[in-house]
Amino acid sequence: MNILKNNTKYHLWNPFTNLEEFIPYKDVGPMTLVRGEGAYVYNAAGKKFINASGSLWNVAVGHGRQELAEIAYEQMKTLCYSSCFQQTHPKAVELADKLCGLTGNVYDKVYLGCNGSEAVETAVKITRQYFRQSDDHTLHGKYKIISFKGAYHGVSYGAMSLCGDDLNEKLYSPLPEGILHINPPHYYHNAYNTNNPEECERKCAESLRRLIEKEGPETVAAFIAEPVMGEIGILPISNGFFDMVTEICKEYNMLVIADEVTTGFGRTGSLFASENWKVRPDIMCLGKGISSGYLPVSAVMVKSSVYKNFIGKEYFQHGSTSSGNPVCSAVAMGNIDIILRERLTENSAEIGAYLLDGLKEMMKERNIIGDVRGKGLMIGIELVKDRETKEPYKNSEVFNIVADCASQGLIAYYNKNIIALFPPLIIDRKIADDILTVLSSSLKTGKAESIKKKMRLFSEFASSKKMTAIDKK
Repeated sequence: MNILKNNTKYHLWNPFTNLEEFIPYKDVGPMTLVRGEGAYVYNAAGKKFINASGSLWNVAVGHGRQELAEIAYEQMKTLCYSSCFQQTHPKAVELADKLCGLTGNVYDKVYLGCNGSEAVETAVKITRQYFRQSDDHTLHGKYKIISFKGAYHGVSYGAMSLCGDDLNEKLYSPLPEGILHINPPHYYHNAYNTNNPEECERKCAESLRRLIEKEGPETVAAFIAEPVMGEIGILPISNGFFDMVTEICKEYNMLVIADEVTTGFGRTGSLFASENWKVRPDIMCLGKGISSGYLPVSAVMVKSSVYKNFIGKEYFQHGSTSSGNPVCSAVAMGNIDIILRERLTENSAEIGAYLLDGLKEMMKERNIIGDVRGKGLMIGIELVKDRETKEPYKNSEVFNIVADCASQGLIAYYNKNIIALFPPLIIDRKIADDILTVLSSSLKTGKAESIKKKMRLFSEFASSKKMTAIDKK
């Protein structure tokens, strides 16, 4: 089954991929990409695609930044690797200084890692050790962490357990203990029996308080959330909600953890989404946009009020071989400089609002669109068969729409009945208009449009010489 057309074996085990479905189509459209430039990526046939998925929500400054390649090259020549275990090197120190400076030194210490899962895992361990080492012995029993059911926080065991995904429970249980969940304030789906956003968030905050009381405040350590929830369908949550939650957490001697792996570095139109809260979170997790995916980098930032429980006590028993890698650190600093210098955060806010307005206008003609929501260049389009019942489109049906987008030169992310846009923060109105044009075409319904889509896909397959794969399907 894992044989390619030239009878060679396919050895790569792709993440989150059904290989038996993927391999026959490996060379079709954007399934295999060989080059990137700016906001575009190219396949082996030279076809150009708008990278509206941001290469897994990742590429902020666009592809092909020569200065980042040169930074990596020069750093590799100077010092390709050095551990941060009981020693250090300039680039890790400089990156930590830069990150703290970007927050006005609200944060005091930075743990550097390789990816978002590691960042969240690190935050969980920091939280538990923080309470175990508190001078107040009545806080030593705090270990439970509350998150939203349906959130996405990563794939490692601790991070995965925070997601509240039933499939994870089915496949990988027993998951770590002490993880609790509340339903998110998804007002479009009438969460908490209301479709009013403010009322929904208020009731959600009340449910957090009730859960803390039920579990026992002496056992609950922290609340973690994405400022804009991603995998659940791009759900922006108001700053006011997090202000309410922060007050509740402080009342019960809990920490607040912001998972800004996706939202950080301008994605939502602010450098950090949580900078707009009245009180910044105690711990902030960063990834993706910190290096635009040029090299694997993540960071966990903590306030001095958190770090104080590690002074003169057991030091943090945690680390990975590539934590603070000098090449990764150097590239991350170069990437952040581009974001700041080119004012990409402001561009994200401006073009994101432009795209949202265009999509909301599109809703007037495309009844398939049930809801459009987002913040900055993090936008979700929920597809429904009926706006009144909100019956969702099937995953396979959405795949066909996304495939049609690809045949017209647009790569969009999708999950269940959500099409999501995470383009590089460098896009302008011209590219935004191109995105809207393709989406408007692919979201047309009816028999005639269905035939047109099949013709476009047929042409795409034919140009990739994969007609035999179509027959097998």
